[in-house]
Amino acid sequence: MKFRMCCAAAVLSFAYFEASEGGALKKTFSKDGKIEDAKVEKDGASTEGDVDKSEAAVAKPSSPSAGAASAKAVSTKVAAPGEKKKIVGDPIVLKINGRKEYRRSQILADMKLVPPQMVQGISPDKLFEMLVTQKLNTYLMIEQAKKAGMDRTKEFMERLERFKEELLGRTFLIREIAPKAENESALKARYTKYLVEFKKGRESKVFHIMLSTEKAAKDVLASLAKGSDFSKLATEKSEAPSKSKGGDEGYVPLDMLPQEIKDKLTALKDGEYTKDFLKTENGFHIFKIMDSRDTTPQKFEEAKDMLKQVVMHEEMMKLLERLEKQAKVERFNEDGSPFVPEKEAPETPASAAAPASAAK
Repeated sequence: MKFRMCCAAAVLSFAYFEASEGGALKKTFSKDGKIEDAKVEKDGASTEGDVDKSEAAVAKPSSPSAGAASAKAVSTKVAAPGEKKKIVGDPIVLKINGRKEYRRSQILADMKLVPPQMVQGISPDKLFEMLVTQKLNTYLMIEQAKKAGMDRTKEFMERLERFKEELLGRTFLIREIAPKAENESALKARYTKYLVEFKKGRESKVFHIMLSTEKAAKDVLASLAKGSDFSKLATEKSEAPSKSKGGDEGYVPLDMLPQEIKDKLTALKDGEYTKDFLKTENGFHIFKIMDSRDTTPQKFEEAKDMLKQVVMHEEMMKLLERLEKQAKVERFNEDGSPFVPEKEAPETPASAAAPASAAK
């Protein structure tokens, strides 16, 4: 457990940056464009619901008993001996050199940005403590960098300017597009289009073991050959996120997989596993399939998250295309000569493609 916490602490700063630059940025802005902070009631007492939501979000991947424990830990009721004391207002949780202060709400905001899979098994209280330490370490490093004059170098200023431009562009996109992805009517309209576009295929329940070395992959294959349980080996040996579920990746449409993986899986019968590993840039992979069946369209509620992503992407492309038409754009090749885009092959109409696929 101690080793796990040390590993989590070592990468918290990187995970925080990645999360804040990715989907978490979407949550930074409210619908009216104002920055949202942790809610604090006028009388100075923290809103109990907000406390529960922020810390329960971290405990979500854990077991029900762990969730109950975390809920108990963040309760704002009068604490019994040995329990957490009542939290009033937004107290200072870190002060450095008597001038730099960090409040509880800032740490809770950071907790929301940490990927849940990275802190499984770590209690909200311990994660809170780790993030306070992270704030301390980051501040001390920044102060030393300033003393060394690194914030005034040309290289730093150029990188900062690029970062500001990229951040501003992403923020603009999110502000413009996110509301459309939350619009129920827009999602239902896209779902109707999805039903029209849907093509039947085959899907299988895929189980997956991913390993970082060839030796480890060979050892797992040897264990499988001796009759070891695939799901148990996935839980013990796999380095894929699905290890906590015994390697279960859920139902996967085989036509959507990379060709080399598709070829291996379509050659299997239900209950069989690949007798050799597949090597990719991510590692060495062993697969097993179960319960193959014809694909069916997802129900609206099941497809909602996917539809939001599709709507955001489509709206982004429309927005960028409109902005490009409004601007005078001149593109050139690397050698400075005029850029001439390659003509894209016209798409085959669905009505023409149907007979060809049926003939096969």
